[in-house]
Amino acid sequence: MKKVLLVGPSNSGKTALFNLLSGSNRKVANYHGITVDTALAELKTNADHEEKITIVDLPGIYCPVQSSVDESVTISTLIEKNNQVNEYHEVLCIIDSTRLDNSLSLALALNELYKGKIRLVFNKSDHPEARHYNLEGLAKNIGIPYIITSSFSDGTELDKFIRKHTSADELKPSGQITMSKEATNYNPFNVLYSEIDSIVISNEVTTLSYIEKFQKIARDLRASYAIGDNKETIKFTSKLDNFLLHPFWGGLIFFIIFYLIFHSLYTFSAPFMDLIDGAVGGLGEYVGTALPEGYLNSFIVDGIIAGVGGVIIFLPQIMILFFLLSILEQSGYISRASIITDKIMSIFGLNGKAFLPFMSGFACAVPAIMATRTIPDKRERMTTLMVLPLITCSARLPVYVLLIGTFVPSFTILGVFDSQALSFFFLYFLGSIAALIIAKIFRLSFFKGRTTSFIIELPLYQKPSLKMAIRSMILKGKVFLKKAGTIILLLSMVIWVLSTFPKPTEEVLAGKTDSEVAAISLETSVIGKMGKVIEPVIEPLGYNWKMGVGIIVAMGARELFVSTLGTIYALGEVDEESDTLRKRMMSEINPDTGRPTYNIAVAWSLLVFFAFAMQCISTLAIVKRETDGWKYPVIMFVYMSLLAYGGAFVTYRMLV
Repeated sequence: MKKVLLVGPSNSGKTALFNLLSGSNRKVANYHGITVDTALAELKTNADHEEKITIVDLPGIYCPVQSSVDESVTISTLIEKNNQVNEYHEVLCIIDSTRLDNSLSLALALNELYKGKIRLVFNKSDHPEARHYNLEGLAKNIGIPYIITSSFSDGTELDKFIRKHTSADELKPSGQITMSKEATNYNPFNVLYSEIDSIVISNEVTTLSYIEKFQKIARDLRASYAIGDNKETIKFTSKLDNFLLHPFWGGLIFFIIFYLIFHSLYTFSAPFMDLIDGAVGGLGEYVGTALPEGYLNSFIVDGIIAGVGGVIIFLPQIMILFFLLSILEQSGYISRASIITDKIMSIFGLNGKAFLPFMSGFACAVPAIMATRTIPDKRERMTTLMVLPLITCSARLPVYVLLIGTFVPSFTILGVFDSQALSFFFLYFLGSIAALIIAKIFRLSFFKGRTTSFIIELPLYQKPSLKMAIRSMILKGKVFLKKAGTIILLLSMVIWVLSTFPKPTEEVLAGKTDSEVAAISLETSVIGKMGKVIEPVIEPLGYNWKMGVGIIVAMGARELFVSTLGTIYALGEVDEESDTLRKRMMSEINPDTGRPTYNIAVAWSLLVFFAFAMQCISTLAIVKRETDGWKYPVIMFVYMSLLAYGGAFVTYRMLV
């Protein structure tokens, strides 16, 4: 029975065509290291033909040089070293008509390898992006049999094309693949590459030159067969890249762009935060007046409204962050940022592929850790995974905004930079640079190895859609509110109970003022006792037991530190001048010293602690799932806790 290989980049639609032609229901994941199997199935039309043909679906590759285990399955199949496929009669190169650069590069390399004996399938021809190119002219230029189709067709024409062009003779590579020694380490079938005639083992520079040769031809072909406005867009993209990818100007623009993002987070969100703060305060007063005095009143006002309200006030920052990131992603700049940061990341043992998980980490560590699946090298993937929680995620925003807005005076530096926005930027930078330094340590110890090469497809620059950016912003806002309405609501209720009971005896409270009663009640509660237990440990950092309570509760989610303080300080009567959390914190006095409990040293100690601390159970859970055990979550928790404590201690001692 004849065998036909389906070869192409990931997400090019190979599996969809495989299912279309065979009637199978094969499902795969579109990231490295997951789809490493080989699927075989007969054509549906075999029953109607004397000639029987089997099609083979292989993992995606971007070039004939493997950089992961799944890619090596495909390369091993091409050189007839796959245990499931020891011979084949045709290679169908699947070209993604919406992403021509990598697809064409692979097609050109395979065409040279087989001396024109492969066949081309231009898939996704029904996609709007495909209409920007003259696919017919492009296919004819390459000069080998082709078909332009879509996985949404009925597959009849593609089936006929396969039957017409599948040779009766076994197909073997006629040319040679230039492969680095590092690439030969990915070897699931234990192939002796040095004994394969079609493999030339060379150094990495030569291997990269081999790959880049086809990429350059592919880019020129794409530009030559672009149609209408897209042709001008390609020219514009090329000119703009000369500037944005410049070794100096590109890096400068990168830092300016991300500083402006952090500046916008703080500046543009202020009016909306004030509006939410006023609404939450008004709601609390209304409910407090409507309900009779007692536990129910305190539970709803001080527990639920104060707890949840202390978190949702930061919704504007989170929505603005995702709006701006969506604009950057749509424009095509994020891929360029990967190129810029590749040079920096290579110093720390990573490559540009780690940038996208790093960017995801600014939103949340959980999807960022899952995104490391796109990193083919296991050692680089594990290193990236282990440092991602150091990236400042959106859950830290409430803590940063609260402490910076309350204790960092607002003034202009050098006549340009706002001190609070610069503090914000510094904390993001601190988390990122700490992640890179720890990554370097890991790459020199636990995950020692050479940094792999970085190849990425650069999309054309596009005009961002405000509609899509707003949709992304609203979606992320809903996710945040859902979290506030479930986890944070539940924990706020738990915090209220733990901070209210057990009540002190009447004898202890006799003759005390209302504020003294509130303070004593909090101190004798369960949560107060928890804070007292850890107070000796955190006292060198400048923290009291109330802050310790916030740190303990923040293990559920970092933003709970804010709502915990809101719940704690809502106990007892306060006047109209101290009805917000910020004013309450500024008025807090240390009973032992008579001085303010919070000052600039304590605030920055807390900021540094939260920049480094592993305070997210969800992150530990996803690391456990991704690494299939508790070893790495435990290592992560320990090293981040030590880093947080050490950083907070040094910061406090420097500023006190």
